[in-house]
Amino acid sequence: MKHRQQAISWLLHAIKIVLGDESIRRYIIVKYNERITNSAKKCIRTFNAFIKQGKTRDDKAQEIIKYCDEMSQRKRVVVFTATNIQRTKFDQETHFQSYILDNTNKRLLIVDPAFDGSKDGKMGIYFAEVSTEVVIPFFQSLQYDCEFISLSSPAQVCDGDVFCQSWSLYILLQKLKNNEYLTDSTFDIPVDQLDKYDMLLQFYKQLFQDFPELGDNLRTEYEAEIMATRGPNAPKKTQKEEILQYDPVTLLLDMTKYEM
Repeated sequence: MKHRQQAISWLLHAIKIVLGDESIRRYIIVKYNERITNSAKKCIRTFNAFIKQGKTRDDKAQEIIKYCDEMSQRKRVVVFTATNIQRTKFDQETHFQSYILDNTNKRLLIVDPAFDGSKDGKMGIYFAEVSTEVVIPFFQSLQYDCEFISLSSPAQVCDGDVFCQSWSLYILLQKLKNNEYLTDSTFDIPVDQLDKYDMLLQFYKQLFQDFPELGDNLRTEYEAEIMATRGPNAPKKTQKEEILQYDPVTLLLDMTKYEM
């Protein structure tokens, strides 16, 4: 079939939307960690970057701080995610960071996909702003030990890699597995870009094999995003029809790292 690469581009775009969704992230976390203590919707939160009309960046930061204060009073472990808060209404850049809050040991572990141990301040291509300026200062005020998961190589190293929502979820799940976060605050990421993409692709394939019900979410987003696109660079009607002939789940399971 024609337009395979275009279909893959739309597929990857749809996956970013699906794995950035608060309810879907919670669903995956709970399904993989059925014994997690704080599994309620109000506990496993994902704070997006966007500011509601009439609100300010400080209002958004205070919303996150209020949540952190409530979660610090919970027993055992809470996991959550936050993104950098947009600076203007035109700011569409988000950078997902995930957290393992261990109240038993007064410890906060931060997953930043752009973490770069070779750089001053460990800051990679994206700045973990919401962690550095909002989340960490709050927990430090409570005398929590705050530590970034040390990546052997940054998961994100170029502007073309916009999969922070996927990387943050993947690394979070791996550290939760068998409570690995308790004894190991490091995580191995391949150096080669193709190998990074292969790691992410295998994660995607595993997700949709373990939870085939998520395929409906992916198909919905895939179709909606293609149909909604407008402008001079948008696919023509016939091209859209060709692209929509691909089933995104089937396409995903057939992909190779070279197509990422």
